[in-house]
Formats: sequence, C-alpha cells, structure tokens
Amino acid sequence: MKPSVFVQQQGESDCGVACLLSVIRYHGGDASLERLRELSGTSIQGTSLLGLQQAANILGLEAEAFEVEDLEVFRQEATFPCILHVVIDEKLEHYVIAHKPPEGDIFNIFDPANGFETWNEEKLHLVWKSGAVLMLNPSENFERVPQGNKKKIEWFKNIIREDTPMLIIAAVLGIVLAALGMATAIFSQKLLDEILPKHQTQRLWLGMGLLAVLLLARAGISYLRGFFLLRQSRDFNSRMMDDFYDKLLHLPKTFFDTRKTGEIITRLNDTRRIQAVISYLTGNVVIDVLVLLVSAVFIFSYSITIGCVALLSVPLFGFLIWRYNDRIIKHQKAVMSQYASTESHFVDAITGISTIKANNKESLFSTVGRAYYQVFQQKSYELGTLGNRYGLWNEVLNASLIIMILSLSAYSILQKEIKIGEMMAIISIASGMIGSVGRLATTNIQLQEAKVAFERMYEFASVSPEKILENIGTNQEIATINSINIHHLSFHFAGKSQLLKDVSLTINKGEITALLGEVGSGKSILLQILQKFQPYESGEILINGNILLKNIASNTWRSKIGVVPQEIKVFNGTLIDNIVLGNIIEGGEKAISLCETLGFSQFFETLPQGYLTIVGEEGINLSGGQKQLLALARALYHKPNLLLLDEATSAMDSKTEQFVLGLLEKLKPNLAILMITHNKTIAEIADGIYELENGMTYQTQTV
Repeated sequence: MKPSVFVQQQGESDCGVACLLSVIRYHGGDASLERLRELSGTSIQGTSLLGLQQAANILGLEAEAFEVEDLEVFRQEATFPCILHVVIDEKLEHYVIAHKPPEGDIFNIFDPANGFETWNEEKLHLVWKSGAVLMLNPSENFERVPQGNKKKIEWFKNIIREDTPMLIIAAVLGIVLAALGMATAIFSQKLLDEILPKHQTQRLWLGMGLLAVLLLARAGISYLRGFFLLRQSRDFNSRMMDDFYDKLLHLPKTFFDTRKTGEIITRLNDTRRIQAVISYLTGNVVIDVLVLLVSAVFIFSYSITIGCVALLSVPLFGFLIWRYNDRIIKHQKAVMSQYASTESHFVDAITGISTIKANNKESLFSTVGRAYYQVFQQKSYELGTLGNRYGLWNEVLNASLIIMILSLSAYSILQKEIKIGEMMAIISIASGMIGSVGRLATTNIQLQEAKVAFERMYEFASVSPEKILENIGTNQEIATINSINIHHLSFHFAGKSQLLKDVSLTINKGEITALLGEVGSGKSILLQILQKFQPYESGEILINGNILLKNIASNTWRSKIGVVPQEIKVFNGTLIDNIVLGNIIEGGEKAISLCETLGFSQFFETLPQGYLTIVGEEGINLSGGQKQLLALARALYHKPNLLLLDEATSAMDSKTEQFVLGLLEKLKPNLAILMITHNKTIAEIADGIYELENGMTYQTQTV
C-alpha cells in the first residue's frame, strides 16, 4: 500500500472510519470521513464492526465480517488490506489495518492513531483477542475516482485571497531587510580593509552617516513588516474563524450528536497554527532562500574553498532533518490528538458537574482528568525532548561549520589570500547563511504541523451544510400547517437494529395528539424526524395532505414549529434573552406582552428581577419546572403552527402542570399539538392517543 492512501484519525472515535477510508483509497475510490461517519453510525463512543460493514456495502465494497480462531487460516485465506478489531491496554476498543500479508511471524499493521507498525504474533494475540476481522473487496458497483486536493486548495485559496497584497508587502519588506543586513556586513569589510588603514576621515564619516541611515531604515522597515504581519494575522484569523464558525453552525444536527464539544473547540483553535505557517512561508522562507543564494555568491567571490564549506551546511542540515522529521511529525500529531481528548474530558466534566456531585464522583473524575492531562503532558514532554535533541544537533552543526569557516578564513589571512575585513564579512554572511539553511531545513516540520491543523479544520469545513432547498422545483412553501399525516415511517441508526418499523399517525390543527411509549421506544427520534434533524428511512410525511415534508426547506419548516424538548438549553443571560433568542430591544416588549396574555407572568415575575433575572449558565438559577415554562414561552413566542412537546411537564408541580394543560386547551384551536408523555393521566386531555411499541404505532383513542 502506498503511504499516501492511509488516513490518520482526527478524533479518538474516528479509528474505524479512518481505516475504512484507507481501504477505499487503496482500491482507487474516495469518500469523506464525515460521510463514512454518517453511513457507519459513528458516535462519540466510536462505531461497531457492523456499522463499518454496512457503510462499506453502501459504497460498493463486498464486506464480510469473520471471527478468526486460527492464525494460520488467517494467513492463507485473508485478503489484504483488511480491518482488525483490537483492544488496546485491555480497555480501549480500536481498529487497525493489516495492510499486507504476514512476513513469517511479523504482521504489517497500520494504526490510524500511530502510523505504520510491525507486530509479532505475541502482540497480535495480546490485542486481537476477539479475532474479529472485516474483509473488503471492490464489487462491480465500486466507484473509482481520481484522488486530489483540488477542493482543499480552492477552499484555502478563497480564504487567503484577501491576504495576498499584505503578504506580498511583508515579503518585499523582508527582502529589503535581508539586503540591508548584507550591506552592513559589506560596509564593515570596507571599513576594516580600506577606510581605517588609509585614514580616510571624510569617507569614514560619510560611511558612518550612511550606515546610521541604513540601520534606522532597517529598524523602521522591521517595524512596518511586523505591523503588516500582525494585521494580516488578525484579519486572517478573524475571517477564517468567521467562515469556519458560520459553516459549523449550519451543519446538520446529527454532526454535533457524534462529536465531543471539546473536540470541536480544538478545531477552532487550529486557525492560529495555519496562520503562523502562512506568515512564515511568505516571509521567512522567501527571505531565507534569498539570503542563502546571495550569501553563497558573496562568499564564493571571496574564497571558493570557504564557499564550498558554507554550502556543506545544506546537505548536513538536510540529513539532520531527514533523521528527525518523521518522529517530530508523529509526536506533533500525538500531542494535538491528546490535547483534543483532554479538552473534551474537561468540557464534559464541567458541563456535567451537577451529575458528578450528585453521585459523589468528584474523586473519580479528578483521577480521570489527571490521567488525561498527564498523558497530554507526557506526549508534550516527549515532543519537547525530541525537539531539544534536534536543537542540540542543530547547534552543534552550526558551531562546527562556523569554526571551520573561521579557521579557513584565518588561514587565508595568514596566506594573504583575504584581508581581515573580508574575514569579518565572510563570518557575518556565513553565520546568516547557515542560520537560513537551518530554518529552511525545519520548514517541512512546520508545514506538516499546519497540514494536520488544516486537515482537521477542512474535515469540518468540507461537510455539506444542512440542505436548504432554494430556487429549485421541489421547494414548496406553506402558509400554515393544518395537518401532518405520517404513513408507515421507518428509521434505524446506522450499525444498529431497526428502531421505528411502521409508524403511522395523524396530527390535526385544533387537536392535541398524544404519543405514549416506553423509554427507548423511539418517541424522541420521531420528534427529531419531524424537526428535520434526522432523515427517515422509508414511508412518508405529508403536510396538509399533499406536500411532502422533505420538499419543504428546513428553515421554512422550522419557522412554523415550536418545540419543548426533554433537555432544555438555557443560555447564560436574562430570562427575556432566553425567550426571545434575538434582539430584545425589538422583541422584549412583545415577549413580555405575550407572557402576560398567556399567564406566564404569574411564574416569571416572582423571580428576583423578573424578566431581567440572570438565569446563569445552563439555567443554574432556575428549577426544572421553570426551565420547562421558559421553553414553552420560547416556543410560543414565535407563533408556531405546530407545537411539539416532549415530556414538557415532567419537572413541574401539579399546580404548574394544570396551568400548562389548561393553556394547551386554550391554544389548540389555532395549533396542531403533538404531546409525548409517559403519564396516561396527562394524555387524557388529548383528542387522539397513539402508543408506540416495538417500532409500531397503535391508535388507542380518537376524538
């Protein structure tokens, strides 16, 4: 297998899809990691072998899962590359690729977390206890496509296009700085070899004045260059963040369901790495290349021998970086990956602090957090140690070359081949040249670090945004929702068994429809489907009897519905901020008037500052029932045609619950209401009751 086809995992749950994508590319196809995550049902916890098998079959690969009991049979009958399900450290489920047949008792493995490895039979037995393997071969339906980076390049060019003038200016100023530095060295040589020995006072003062002008100009140009680079950094980071964040918010909800929050946040921070390398490439690299070429010409003009020694720095530093390049890149990737995992854990722990404290698990989470952070610090330490070792050899090479050049220059003076001033100029220019070669040698490391950051960002940026059907024939508008008819709906998560098999129910304007069912029966998923958060597998949903839900733009449809979910998101701000979710100057009075009309004020005005009460992060200053009232007020503020309620009174006391039920009776002439509940007493207010059991609905009551 060509190393270029292998895909390293970007997140800790991506090992399975990274292996699958590697095999797809090996056979000449291509896909995106996000597409594979979707097809395989990859979640925050990862994916199953069944999920990978189903995804592979959809993409035209003949995928068969086996349980290997005899390694000899595996050697003889397996097709390579194949995916192995292993367990690392006896606790972490993981996927790797056996990318070519075993060589004796040595197995050639590609680990999407660590790269290429060789395992002996002992290690294979230790981690591959399940013997589970997924064999993959192209079928007639497998699509082979040319692989390229055209889309990535176009995305990057669009982002950097506005920075081009600023970067060109910074590069030109850098070249001027390099030229001024060279002029200083040449002047020093003239001063020592001609002006001082010949006592040319007038020329001395003229030269000093010119040198002062050059040094001041160099300081000013250096300031200007720094100013342009800082401005470019600010504008680039802001623009890239805006573009990336905007795209992120428009991705499907299913995308966020399968990602850890901390992992997403770390991708947002990757912009700084990319910008730093852009500045380095457009500034330092251009300057260093110029310094290398011009310096070589100057040194050769003084002495061919010394010039050859100076140029020896190129292969020596090249060899040094060749020795360290792969190891440094590997450690960089490990640090970035572990940082994402560590931040994910801390975000999970902080957002779940109530659960942690309620179960007295502070010590456990502290221990786990410490373990995550220690692993991150260890990987950072290993990278730092490797970099320190590389830096040592870099300095040794640098010092050795300078000593050699100094020795040859001194010998040339004794032989009267060059003058003292020329020696000083040679040493000054050679030092700058060797420094430039050393920096150029590390360019690939910085490029690779930026490449990893770029790949991590592009993985998200390349995901197709939520489909908003605009300006196409199937897009249909609706003025109001009078009825929703669900016919024979089915749904299942990729890699899992069928959840909804045959769901049929009708929701009419002017009626309350209740849906009962056990925990895990799929009631909440049905609400996700009705919000167009999840695509259904088969069946149909008709609006007003003749409009397919899938033919209505997502933003248009969601503007017609209000939702009170089980898990209510409360933003850190005032109560009125959370009701309006927008400009409270325009909507505040309208929201308060609505709450007074509908009766919410009797609950909200008892809060310390009424509607201006700071509710705190995640609504820490509100009770569960108050959060549900807030969510209901938020849903009704937008004047929906359809109201979806998921256990909307579960945290309320009986008085508040009766208020809500009475309000629903009052509102139902102008609304279609679907109410999910476990409470059969609450369901009695419904005009129609359905029960969801074993993936199918049964109507138990009609109007």
